[in-house]
Amino acid sequence: MARGWRTGVATLTVAVLALCAFAGVTHGFAAVTSDGVRRAALAGTPRALPPIGLVDAAGRAFSLADYGQPSQPATFVALVYVRCQTICLTTAAGQSWLQGEIQARGLGDRVRLLTLSFDPASDTPAVLADHARRLGADPALWRFATVRDGADLKPMLDLFDVVVLPDGLGGYAHNGALFLVGEDGRLSRAYDIDRPDVALADYLRRAGLL
Repeated sequence: MARGWRTGVATLTVAVLALCAFAGVTHGFAAVTSDGVRRAALAGTPRALPPIGLVDAAGRAFSLADYGQPSQPATFVALVYVRCQTICLTTAAGQSWLQGEIQARGLGDRVRLLTLSFDPASDTPAVLADHARRLGADPALWRFATVRDGADLKPMLDLFDVVVLPDGLGGYAHNGALFLVGEDGRLSRAYDIDRPDVALADYLRRAGLL
């Protein structure tokens, strides 16, 4: 009898510990996928933008922290590399759609777009400028940039929880998302890259515009 009681207590203890561990990694059961965990983590603890040195398609140097000042327009951010023929095309299409909606809704002073390349060796300012032209990007609304120093690449990827691995074919396998830096200057939201409509609706609702 005593042995069975001890076994039951031990089993219950293990189950409770496993449940606690699962709650920890899923942010209180709010997410069960890596993307969901990232969304929950950003929503629960928005991140400040560090002073990562960037250069844009016009060759101008600036800092990612410049986008982290409170009371600035909200910024939808995506991480890509120009040669990508898979999810980066979806990302570009989503940001193009957002640009059209921002212009159509007269939100140019409230929302802007930023595309960050994680392939600085290939995505020079000239390549980024050509990419922006092909996408019909409005320079006043949509900026393209990459890191000035390769040493800043890892901190940038870590900030957005983006994992990039060589695919053995000269490109990269990577995850992605559409991120929002809010008017408070903090990275606070992540959305599926193929649902820019959800991202914009969430922004409009939170800004009291919907």
